[in-house]
Amino acid sequence: MTDVHRDEGSDAGTGNPFRTSQREPRTETGSSADRPTTVRYSLLAGLALAAASAYLTRTCIAVANTTIQKELNFSNERMGLILGAFAAGYMWLQIPGGWLADRFGPRAVLSGLSVAWSLCTVWTGLAWSFSGLFLSRQLYGAFQAGLVPCSAKFLSSWVPVSQRGIAGALIGSSMSAGAIVATGLTAQLLPIFGWRTVILMYSGVGICWSAWFFLRFRDRPELDPLANEAERRLIRAGPAHAGTVSEGSPPLHEPAHGRSSLAMMILTSGSMWAICSQGFFRAFGYEFFVTQFPAYLEKGHALKVTQAGLLTMLPLAGVVTGSLMGGWLVDFLLRKTGSKWISRSLTGAMSLGLCGVFTLAAAWARQPLLAVMIISCGSFLASFAGPATWAATMDVSGKHTAVMFGIMNMVGNAGSLACPITVGYLFSYIEANDASWDLVLYLFAAVYAAGALCWLVLNPERSAVEPRLAAPGLP
Repeated sequence: MTDVHRDEGSDAGTGNPFRTSQREPRTETGSSADRPTTVRYSLLAGLALAAASAYLTRTCIAVANTTIQKELNFSNERMGLILGAFAAGYMWLQIPGGWLADRFGPRAVLSGLSVAWSLCTVWTGLAWSFSGLFLSRQLYGAFQAGLVPCSAKFLSSWVPVSQRGIAGALIGSSMSAGAIVATGLTAQLLPIFGWRTVILMYSGVGICWSAWFFLRFRDRPELDPLANEAERRLIRAGPAHAGTVSEGSPPLHEPAHGRSSLAMMILTSGSMWAICSQGFFRAFGYEFFVTQFPAYLEKGHALKVTQAGLLTMLPLAGVVTGSLMGGWLVDFLLRKTGSKWISRSLTGAMSLGLCGVFTLAAAWARQPLLAVMIISCGSFLASFAGPATWAATMDVSGKHTAVMFGIMNMVGNAGSLACPITVGYLFSYIEANDASWDLVLYLFAAVYAAGALCWLVLNPERSAVEPRLAAPGLP
């Protein structure tokens, strides 16, 4: 019979990504109270649902792209601005969203933001002008800016360090899962109901979720009556290879020179510059799939809107599966090597570099389905960098997780803002000059290559809030 008090570390090779490598404390009595509860899993699943519902309302407009453009007589450039309006609002309120999460906790902040962005979705469905669509999407992005910082705050409070790769992967893959549902469902509903009705139907999901989240969620394990002390100890435990700080050193999350110098430490941190830069290029590449990719298929491959919407599901499915596998790989490499650079940086560099190769290869595919399948292989590989980003940002941020995620995501979403606008102008150039649509793929191959270079110089062992505590021998 299997011993119920089996060493948690003995399960490291069983394939369960949520097993910790630490030995769970126990008593001689063998009481069930000494076994950790699993409250964190249900809360993580609920947070993943929020990410999915957010991308449901964010992505549906991509499938309706050309329909809206024709109905309201917008140019490629104007439609690019509307698609980029989300990122404009999303980008500038990342740091305030992080501050709110740190100050008031994710429970209150994320519940309120979910209601607010859902109401902005209603406004989008009722808008009849460029200014109405632009402003509604910009405010929608602004309210959704707190999603990632609040999620990061949850992970730092509820998930052990040794499990953050797969936990971050679950959040990231849920976003793309919502995008898959949005593209496939919208492609089917659009010819029947029209884009306005479809968008209005989606808006109710976020309101229902926010009510559940506020009633059930607690900001810390100590505040949740369903989490026992054993689960709280497990969450507080570090990984088997924790650390780069020697005994007696001050903790990484405490700035040695006080709060007044925190901003300067972040601004002068090479790790922070590298992780923000890769975030820019990675977000630029991903945004293509949730904004202009259906239009690219319609214009470049002469597909119908329904066909383009369904094919767009393939690269997004690649993102979901790649994110989950990347989360497992990030945690596995940390357990096996004890090196955060191998686990985070090498994984990120390889994933984006290989994605660039596959994106370039798609330019030689003449059949739409084959081209999309090759691009989907690239999106699968690129998404390995997502969990690496979640883990590396938490590595360098200490107790300032929400604010640091706000900074990283703000810079990343500058890429999200630039993508649809840049591609819109590129569409017009190609149409005006009868140029090759392969130019779009060349652009993204270069973007992914630049992101890979950023990962090679990132050192996740060095704290951005306490640079002098870098591990010996590392840059």
